[in-house]
Amino acid sequence: MSKTKFNGFEKYFIQTALSHAVQEAEADVLAAKSKGKRSLYGPGYFTMVGNEILDKVNNMTLKKYQD
Repeated sequence: MSKTKFNGFEKYFIQTALSHAVQEAEADVLAAKSKGKRSLYGPGYFTMVGNEILDKVNNMTLKKYQD
């Protein structure tokens, strides 16, 4: 398998999908908390993990498309 880096479109697509997933997960955590239910994850956890993944995606992207 070849080790190629992401192009600009691929990076954008991954960032957009990840951003949406983080928003959904954070909303689920807050919804559970507001209903008095316990969650395995605290508020902000998915944001932190999402940011770490975004950093990895940026590093795995062609230099001309990096932030």
